[in-house]
Amino acid sequence: MSRNRWRCFGSLLVGTLALAVVGCSGEEPSHEEVHSSPTEDIHTAALSTASPQEGFQDPICGYIPCPVTQNGNVLTLAGNCATYSTLLIPDGYVLDGAGHFVIALDPPGDRFKGAIARNCGGSAFYMNLRLMLIELADVCDTGDDALVGIRFDNATGSVINTQIFNIRQGDGTGGCQEGIGIMIRNQDPLSPTQHVGVQNNILLGYQKAGVVAIGDVVVDITNNRLVGSGPIGNVAQSGIQVGLGATGHIVNNNISGHSYTGEGVASGILVYGGPLYGGPLSSDVHIQGNQLFNNDIGVYLSQGNEDQSPPAVQTSIQVVDNLIHFDGVTNGYVYQAGISDLGTANVIHSNIITGAGYDPATLPGSTFAVDVLAGPAASLAFLTPPRQVPVGLCSDPIIVQTQDSSGNLAVASTTTFNITSAGPASPGIQFYADSDCAGPAVTTLDLANPQAQGRFYFRATTPGSVTVFVYNSSWTQGQTQLVFIPLESAPPLAGAPRMEPQH
Repeated sequence: MSRNRWRCFGSLLVGTLALAVVGCSGEEPSHEEVHSSPTEDIHTAALSTASPQEGFQDPICGYIPCPVTQNGNVLTLAGNCATYSTLLIPDGYVLDGAGHFVIALDPPGDRFKGAIARNCGGSAFYMNLRLMLIELADVCDTGDDALVGIRFDNATGSVINTQIFNIRQGDGTGGCQEGIGIMIRNQDPLSPTQHVGVQNNILLGYQKAGVVAIGDVVVDITNNRLVGSGPIGNVAQSGIQVGLGATGHIVNNNISGHSYTGEGVASGILVYGGPLYGGPLSSDVHIQGNQLFNNDIGVYLSQGNEDQSPPAVQTSIQVVDNLIHFDGVTNGYVYQAGISDLGTANVIHSNIITGAGYDPATLPGSTFAVDVLAGPAASLAFLTPPRQVPVGLCSDPIIVQTQDSSGNLAVASTTTFNITSAGPASPGIQFYADSDCAGPAVTTLDLANPQAQGRFYFRATTPGSVTVFVYNSSWTQGQTQLVFIPLESAPPLAGAPRMEPQH
């Protein structure tokens, strides 16, 4: 990839995510009520903020204007609720929506600002909620006033089984660089690492991004559905963003519809950091089992130095076993890639990438299955750990890849490799291309594919260790596997006492 592309794309991100953090005292909630009248829309008239007797008062965090029942530290909504201001959740409390809505509205003579709900202490937990913004004025806000559904500021917690809709200014067609479903941030150098789980949620209608995690946080973003608005020309959206030191797992999510028709790109999953973005790198992020459909870039790894070169340290992000598809070309730059990688020693393999939108033949130089900023291939590596396999059974897959000197995947000039073995379990061993070891045996691999990888399996008839070698005229690499006899089928040891049943 051209380094000019990295600079162009980076300019769309810097300044929109590194938001200032203020304490709870900076967001005293309004106690105003929404009074219905014959001239109000019916959906607004049906939603009135709770009276003080129905709401919840905390001596530190203030008033939550929603009908709730309290059981210890669990606040359960007793009905739908409308609010003019942020709900501040006391430290350690759970807000259980019980399937009800919390709807944020512009107050008379002003507009709604900030998050619908956020922590007012070191932790907050949300479950079974439905959050929505309705008919806000189309006026942009920044900093702590930027629109967010749920925000974690230097806090641990979770969001589970929650639906978040329409986090946007106006109808979302303006150019405001805000509107995030769930924001998780911890950029206070004195704050400890925070852990946040985001699981089994639905997010759609957001203006900028579905889930954003930045700073010293570890996130578990699992089993969520995020739906973008693309293709659109007003905002370059992202489904999930993790950056500036954040790490964690992004697993089994369904992410679709993030496509930008302007001069830049949208992304399904974005990991970013380093001097290129004025902050720390994000390392060891695990991205696996996600389904990504019709995003300009399915998985976008963008971490580099100020000159757009890869960082000197390894970022070691794993992008494995994802299904990535784009029907056609809708990006306006034009640049589309199933996986785009600026980093060092990121592990990318076993992803299924399909569709004309990621086919290099569609627009050569603009559409890619995998696009990695890497040097020439310099080595062959085993990506899977050594296998332990019962005699006569098919092994788990063995995956090899050609890489450059920094550990980035790189397609070699010679891509055909041979497979052989040596060692006590070598007699009778055979190699296969299928996971059942049912097809014809193979002795060669072809690594001429966008992920520069080869996958094979083996079955052995003799127990013991065996070193499997993959080689050609340029490189040879071996890995020792173990073939064993399962205990239940092993013969008894000679001279071992025989245990008779007791009567």
